[in-house]
Amino acid sequence: MDYKARFPLAFPKLNESQLKTISELAERHTYENGEYLFHSGEIEFKFHVVISGKIEIIDRSGLEPKVLLVHDPGEFTGDLANLSKRSSNADARALGKVVVFEICQEELRKIIAERPELSETILNAMIVRSQALSETDFKGLSLIGSLSNRDTFRIRNFLSKNRVLFTLIDLDHNPEMDTIFTHFGINNNEIPLVANGNVWFLKNPSLNELGKKIGLKQDFKTDLYDLIIVGGGPAGLAAAVYGASEGLNTQVMEALAPGGQAGTSSKIENYLGFPTGVSGTELAQRAVMQAEKFGAIMNIPSEVVKLRLENQTKILTMDTGEEIRCKALLIATGAEYRKPEIPNWEKFEGNGVYYAATKMEASLCTQFPVIVIGGGNSAGQAAIFLSNFVPRIYMVVRGKSLEATMSQYLTKRIDEIHTIEVLLNSEVKEIHGDSRISSVLVRDNKEEENRTLQVDSIFSFIGAMPRTDWLDAILQKDSKGFILTGALVEKNDSWTLDRAPFLLETSVPGIFAAGDVRSNSVKRVASSVGEGSMSVQFIHEYLKDWEFANKKESTLS
Repeated sequence: MDYKARFPLAFPKLNESQLKTISELAERHTYENGEYLFHSGEIEFKFHVVISGKIEIIDRSGLEPKVLLVHDPGEFTGDLANLSKRSSNADARALGKVVVFEICQEELRKIIAERPELSETILNAMIVRSQALSETDFKGLSLIGSLSNRDTFRIRNFLSKNRVLFTLIDLDHNPEMDTIFTHFGINNNEIPLVANGNVWFLKNPSLNELGKKIGLKQDFKTDLYDLIIVGGGPAGLAAAVYGASEGLNTQVMEALAPGGQAGTSSKIENYLGFPTGVSGTELAQRAVMQAEKFGAIMNIPSEVVKLRLENQTKILTMDTGEEIRCKALLIATGAEYRKPEIPNWEKFEGNGVYYAATKMEASLCTQFPVIVIGGGNSAGQAAIFLSNFVPRIYMVVRGKSLEATMSQYLTKRIDEIHTIEVLLNSEVKEIHGDSRISSVLVRDNKEEENRTLQVDSIFSFIGAMPRTDWLDAILQKDSKGFILTGALVEKNDSWTLDRAPFLLETSVPGIFAAGDVRSNSVKRVASSVGEGSMSVQFIHEYLKDWEFANKKESTLS
């Protein structure tokens, strides 16, 4: 396949002015024939602009290495992994003697942030290259496991939501793999496997282990950050963009993948600037790229389990035992869908019970009807999206109408799709099945009738529980656990300043909350983005106080 001909926008040639700018910022480096510039799986690999000679890009994700394309003079290597510090998807090898401008990742970020004449060309090419790989026969990582295995779903979910290219090898349809596992002494409890061609493989890895291997999880680079953001949903990502672009040393700690609840939406159609709609994952990916362009660090997976205070310094403890310190903290952990109290519910989580409706989940249930629980926008978007894949959808809604809880454009569309049946005043009461769901008992509370539905999957979008359990009693919360901010904060001994809390500031100075986790917030993507953006202004004001107080303390000591 001629990748350059198929994706011309992915492989532009820099003009003389752009090459001159690069020459002022980068060093020349010469590679001899056959010498590697970087390898597949390498983290923090360098960006290269070809001055003379050619560079071949080699795909090692299949059984045999193959040349994907050849870069000519004026072209450049790399993709979005150069900005995010993810591992390289391929090898780069000199074809003959090659002279290049060589740029490390930190320098590349600086060029993109400060040189608009280069930024647009490089970023557009990187975006198209990432899309191009997903539309070709590039295999990426190999995930080897059974679809009925929870660990396979756990890893598949992590890779998919972080847009890591991979190929699933389903053991249920590849029984010959058992012989290979026996030959290499691999036990059942070591499955699934994740492999990067013949470069490396991991046995049933934790998400922390896998994240570190592919460059999503990074080491902390400083003893004290200006701003730590806990949560990578719309609010957290917006704060990361504005914080980093305004010079704050910013780190985002995200437990699973960027996007939050919005990331589970197959199509958001009422967000400003996207008249044809945008998927939650695409919106998150673009926001991550913006934040990383300005120098924000995304750390995934990074689950915060504890917060403590040392004078004005905020100290976060991670699930790995690591600690990270900051001057200002933004909590943007959002809310998660509630788990209904239904027998067997947890038994089928990740194997028939899902909390998101993306292509990954849809691919697991294409042959049988499914249930969508909930009457909000997320449930409506999920039902509409799933109607493209499954033969029938039952929407189970406790309320007496959809109009009270769902946007009008969604209710109209649901009415027009004949494969969606809305069951009002209803609840799921029982789930039946062995290794997979076989049927579900639904109760009509108005008619006081039970109905058994033959389905194999349930998609749940009910309620909203704030992710604030790790805060213990440090911050004031409302009766449901959402964080109080601004005028809702009751002044007590934890508030040490003369001024009142800022609009998004919590009961502890320098700790802010934005988005769905905040009490009385508007549960919409646009409002979360607005709050995340606005929080940075308050954080700047707080940091002035922080610097003054610490300078005063240093003088007194």
